[in-house]
Amino acid sequence: METSEYTRFIKDCIAADTAKETGLTEDQLYGVYLSWCGLHRQPPTTCESFSTEMANLGLSARRQDNHRTIWPGLRMTGPAALDYILTSQPSLV
Repeated sequence: METSEYTRFIKDCIAADTAKETGLTEDQLYGVYLSWCGLHRQPPTTCESFSTEMANLGLSARRQDNHRTIWPGLRMTGPAALDYILTSQPSLV
């Protein structure tokens, strides 16, 4: 996927969150990316490639004490976020 497509993904699906101590987990960020790819009929890249491209675009991940990766200061938004939430939480439907 070209860098401009990653930029479009960020514009469509990611917003700044004022609570800097919270953010999206690696699974959540990649999950909303997969939903965005499905909605836009784009083939997704691997999780490693995706993380590298997010870092290249200036987004930084942080390893927490529990060894989970979090992308602080980010929240998901838009149709792909809704698709991701409904897909990952079928009990909400």
